[in-house]
Amino acid sequence: MRRFSQTAQRSHSHSRRGTVLIVTAIGAAAMVGMLLLIVETGVVMDTRRRAQNAIDSAALAAAQALVRQMSGSSATADAQQFIQQYNNLTGGTLSLHMPPATGPYAGRYGYCEAVIQLQSSNTLFSSFANSLAPVVNARAVAGYRSVSSPEMIIALDKRYSPGLNCVGNGQLVIDGGVITNSQGWGVDENGSSVPGAINGYAGNIGSNGTFRGRSFRICGGVNNPAGFLPYLAGGDQPLRCQVPLVPDPLINLPTPTISTGVNATSRGRVQISSTGYTGTLQPGIYSEINISGGNVTFQPGIYVITGGELKITGGNVVANGVMFYITLKDYNPATGLPDSQDGETLPPTNNAQRGGITVTSNATLRALNNPSSPFHGMLFYLRRINDSAVTVAGNAVSGQVVGTIYSKWSQLTLTGQGVFNTQFVIGNVKWSGNGDMTLSPSGYEFAKAGLVYLVE
Repeated sequence: MRRFSQTAQRSHSHSRRGTVLIVTAIGAAAMVGMLLLIVETGVVMDTRRRAQNAIDSAALAAAQALVRQMSGSSATADAQQFIQQYNNLTGGTLSLHMPPATGPYAGRYGYCEAVIQLQSSNTLFSSFANSLAPVVNARAVAGYRSVSSPEMIIALDKRYSPGLNCVGNGQLVIDGGVITNSQGWGVDENGSSVPGAINGYAGNIGSNGTFRGRSFRICGGVNNPAGFLPYLAGGDQPLRCQVPLVPDPLINLPTPTISTGVNATSRGRVQISSTGYTGTLQPGIYSEINISGGNVTFQPGIYVITGGELKITGGNVVANGVMFYITLKDYNPATGLPDSQDGETLPPTNNAQRGGITVTSNATLRALNNPSSPFHGMLFYLRRINDSAVTVAGNAVSGQVVGTIYSKWSQLTLTGQGVFNTQFVIGNVKWSGNGDMTLSPSGYEFAKAGLVYLVE
């Protein structure tokens, strides 16, 4: 019996040694597999981190190109440069959407969505598994966010020269800043030569007139730096030339529709010239409003003019809490189409009927006053592809003409005297007055300038 027991014990000992060897081999294989998986995961995470950093910088570069009003192909080239040259990533597939195609900023002009697909490096794990390394996707959205802006004049049209033009003998005083995107030639604030992307000066001082303001930021050059004076006598030089282009701060302002306060009632054409006339106009849709006499009161609300012009050249006109939207005949008040699709589209060169704005009387005009409305503080708003002229003149006192005037591609002609509590977001500006006119803030939330940020 003892001999049998010893034999069994030896057999059991050999069996345990074999089991340990098998378990050790399996464990070692599992550990190697885990190690390979950890390495694979680390490689993928590193690729993802590098891809996200690259796509963040690419989106910012593309958005900055949009701010400078460069083409989509230029924005794409800048984004590719940031990915390949500055972040040393090659082989990825880059997609740019301007405006974004997905997410909360989908369809919003001034924003860029950048997406990259990049295959991570092959490792021993993927080679052992006879499979391709994982594909990494990264996405970013960049664009400009509004920041507080003291600018009273923002002249957006980079194609026009001069963007800021003084042709009178008076002084335009701006209690705030001026931005001019014109890329004309000239000299800078120090008298050094500035080359131009277009012919003519970006800022021009003619006759004996002057501009006086808190700051003048001009993309190109000027003919006479001495004509740009500080707001306070003896203050620092306010002129800065060769500054970057500034995006349209109101590019995302919606088209007025029924859902945003438009009364779709057709009011027809209004022409009032009789000095004995006394009457009241109601918000609605007009083909023209032309007032040269009488006593006229505008009830608060939105006045849409389709195809014709707004012209106030005489009479006693009082309009408190109003916005005038000047558009074309094909405007649809229910959908806002086709106006809502304008974006950065340039005005047509055909003779399509579109009206402008002429205010040369001492009318009282105060902007829409409704904090819940997207048009709060807006006084005049021309459809974006409407480049008809805007003329503002008169002898106003503070609080008489109040609000923002937005006409993306129009020329604004200013003349007259007094104080206008108005901001102009316009194509270009011509000051032709012989007296002193002051532009002063109104207290409304005016248009804001933009800086480029990552938003997603």
